Amino acid sequence: MLTELIVENLGVIDRAELSLGRGCVALTGETGAGKTLVVVALGLLLGERADRGAVRAGAGEARIEGRYVVPAGHPVVSLLADNGVEADDAGDAVELVVTRTVAEEGRGGRARINGRLVTTALLAEAGALLAEVAGQHEHQRIGQRSWQRAHLDGWAGDDAVALAGEVRAAVREANRWAARLEELRASERERSRTLDLLRYEIAEIEAADVTAGEAERLTAEARRLERSEATADGIAAAVAALTDEGGAQDLVGTAAARVESLARDDPALGELAARLDAAGVEIADVAQELSAHAVPADPGELERIHQRLSVLGRLVRKYGADEPEVLRYLEGARGRVLELEALEAGIDEAEARARSERARAHELAGSLGELRREAAPRLARAIEERLESLALGGARLEVVLEGCDLHEGGLEDVEYAVSFNAGEPARPIRKVASGGELSRLALALNLAGTHGDVTTMVFDEVDAGVGGAAARAVGAALAELAESSGRQVLVVTHLPQVAAFAGEQHRIEKLTVDGRTAASVARVEGA
Repeated sequence: MLTELIVENLGVIDRAELSLGRGCVALTGETGAGKTLVVVALGLLLGERADRGAVRAGAGEARIEGRYVVPAGHPVVSLLADNGVEADDAGDAVELVVTRTVAEEGRGGRARINGRLVTTALLAEAGALLAEVAGQHEHQRIGQRSWQRAHLDGWAGDDAVALAGEVRAAVREANRWAARLEELRASERERSRTLDLLRYEIAEIEAADVTAGEAERLTAEARRLERSEATADGIAAAVAALTDEGGAQDLVGTAAARVESLARDDPALGELAARLDAAGVEIADVAQELSAHAVPADPGELERIHQRLSVLGRLVRKYGADEPEVLRYLEGARGRVLELEALEAGIDEAEARARSERARAHELAGSLGELRREAAPRLARAIEERLESLALGGARLEVVLEGCDLHEGGLEDVEYAVSFNAGEPARPIRKVASGGELSRLALALNLAGTHGDVTTMVFDEVDAGVGGAAARAVGAALAELAESSGRQVLVVTHLPQVAAFAGEQHRIEKLTVDGRTAASVARVEGA
């Protein structure tokens, strides 16, 4: 609940400080006294958009502070904790201090919770868990089909609320898979072309059976074969120089024989003769090995090598600078094919999941529709009884369920139609002009609705256009709401019949001080 509210420099309010209690609390004052500015201040604390024109002239900025006390397990505590805002824990209760500043035109404003700067979006998210405001334009809210659908589900009970959440989640999941399927199908043609190309490239490289270093080896072999004739001629000449008559072999043999004959007189020459004999044998061996290298030209083998080098050259030009790079490209292509084939399988999965999730959502929505159809007439009767107690006897509410295609709200659209006078056809709330009857209908719907986790409910001029017995009925209903729900109910009113039912009173007055208008707020004490 909201325990304290401080408003500074907002419109005609110079400074107002309120300490608020439990139950039904009335904020009273004449029309134009500034009561609505208190509601504006509350809206700013709840994250509503700021109107810089509301800043009191010459003040620079407006400042609103509020202190809330909520149960320790309240969802707002975990929401704020998830966003780095610590709460002051006092056992069973948690205290939150919210501050909002609104600067004059051209300057910025700020929002803080427990002293920590927060975004307006987070402030609004937290505010929706703390308080609910039913203002002068409440007919716009209760006229929305989405509000009516949620209201009916709340009336139908916890099972309906839970089912509505499951339907919403299931439809979103089905839509997510459907979008994924559409995305996959949209790229299927391009993926098919890519797969065909990759498979062709893989087959081309695999068929070539590339090995690292092959081109270098074949190039050397081709060079050898291209020079085979010249090599053979050179070898033949060298062999002739070694072995022909008068060649190196003969000359060395002659020299060896002479030295050997001289060795009989000089034994030291025997070793040299032996070495000459060995040289002759070595010359014969070299000549033999040279002859073995004289391979005849093989044009067929050379052509085969050139063809192979051409294949390797084409692959290198397409897939890499050398054979290792070509082989790396091959492995990458194989991996890419596996990925694309997995995406092909993903189409089947996405189609199956979209179908199954939609079937599940359809089944859940059917169960939800049954609960809605059972609850609709009960809600209509309850609202009509409540309207009768608010001096609108004869008013009639119709809860219309119209079948439609599956959407996040289920398999039906919900429309509230109302007639305030006997014999008149019921018309959708959104098409009914705002007035006293509609204000009381809004109150009746709020009294019959569920309000989630909010601990404070604000009713601004919900008694507009009513008086006398109707006003007393409105006041009694608001007091009943505070007592039955256990929530704090703040009522902004100018009617004494309504304010009389509140357990706490705060009066707003407009004064002129030093020639300038200012509003003040004071708690009413005593009789």
